[in-house]
Amino acid sequence: MSVRISIRRNNALACLLSLLGYLMGFSSFSVTAQQRENKPPAVDSLFMYTVNDTLSFPIFLKDEGEGHLYFFTALKTNVCNDQVCLPIEVDLYWDLLGNFHHYKPATGTSFTKFDHAYFAAEDYSRLQQILNDTLSVLRDYRVEDLLDQQGTKYAKEVDAVTRPTSPLFADATVPGALYTVYTLWHLVQGPIRGMLRHYLDKHYVERTWDVVFAKSDYAPYQEYFLHHLSEEDRIMHEMAIRRLLFAKDTYVPHYAIKALDMSFWNHPDKYNDVLARLGELQPHVVTQVLQMIAHANNDTKRLLHRFTRSEQATEKHKKLIQKIIHHEKQ
Repeated sequence: MSVRISIRRNNALACLLSLLGYLMGFSSFSVTAQQRENKPPAVDSLFMYTVNDTLSFPIFLKDEGEGHLYFFTALKTNVCNDQVCLPIEVDLYWDLLGNFHHYKPATGTSFTKFDHAYFAAEDYSRLQQILNDTLSVLRDYRVEDLLDQQGTKYAKEVDAVTRPTSPLFADATVPGALYTVYTLWHLVQGPIRGMLRHYLDKHYVERTWDVVFAKSDYAPYQEYFLHHLSEEDRIMHEMAIRRLLFAKDTYVPHYAIKALDMSFWNHPDKYNDVLARLGELQPHVVTQVLQMIAHANNDTKRLLHRFTRSEQATEKHKKLIQKIIHHEKQ
């Protein structure tokens, strides 16, 4: 369940201070997080993430198959200690680089907004977008700064009143669920990201995540893989590096070209297999490949000549190929 932002008149300030203390680590209220029963079975936690003296939770590794690995935690988190605000029951997922990936309400639960209203489908989608926004204004403001100090909002189901979200910050939250959004954003985009990235850096080779990243179609994993290759890795993973020449990302193929270095581009028996698929490369990647190759043999020239007759060959490509064929580039 989400944090309901309905606040009783006499307890409004207490609940607000509790939330701020929870997020900033100076709360004198009792704010706790519990790990729910649906954590991955028989799996030890990787480490505990501590927000403050009263809030900590374990981080697990969750394998959902087909190379989909996530850092994961399942939380039931109290924001207010007087039961005015309902707990959040939610599963949180980060990728192996520490980037927030997605959330799921706990099985059998729903998020609610002000006055017991349930989240609509568009509210869940909007929350996902907000939580993915690393530059959200939620980063720079206290929660009370996001409230309209002149307005009031009355609940029908409970004897409660609160201040509505300021119109200036309407795009930064889900209507009626400011405390839920604010709390979750600071949880998933806070210091936990750096801790998860540190864990990756430390255990990358030990957990053979280099193999996972090499096979991944996720550009950030591909880039990390190419930037963390030892000389031995370049030999062992040569086929994987060659595959990344054809990645859809703008930058990854260029990192792959550099990772292969001149020991690859000086040998036609190696790079001719790439030339046979030039038409599958992005145009700017074709240009760099043509600038890299040396010591062309007859097969090289045949493959290049064939490419010049394709629709993918630009005038710049054709000029570079003519230089290679006529031995003007060695």
